[in-house]
Amino acid sequence: MLKKLAPSFTLASALVCTLVAPSLAEESKFQSIVDVPVRAVGATVGGTVGVPLGALKDGVKGYMKASKAVAGGLGNEDGQIQTIAGMTVGGPFGFVAGGTYGCFDGLVHGVKTGYQKPFTKEAFTFKDE
Repeated sequence: MLKKLAPSFTLASALVCTLVAPSLAEESKFQSIVDVPVRAVGATVGGTVGVPLGALKDGVKGYMKASKAVAGGLGNEDGQIQTIAGMTVGGPFGFVAGGTYGCFDGLVHGVKTGYQKPFTKEAFTFKDE
């Protein structure tokens, strides 16, 4: 009977000890070495997701700025006809320029945040900075 209980008791003791062990661990060189692959994958995924998000976000900002600039150049930034002309003529150029800038901005933001905080909400979203 004792021979049957000994392995079970040893296994149960090992499981209980492993549950307590992480709470006693400190940030060490070993922990930082173990975190490197996770951070690298987090940075890669963050950069991959950040490029289209940045392109869309900055593309829309560029569209609005270019539309306002063309409407202001035509005389009245808030006029209805000038705004329509600005959205037709300047908007697409602003969208392309803003989207190009947003690709780089999204890549940098995604990689930096993905490395610092891998697989968190901050790595996959943009906040106005």
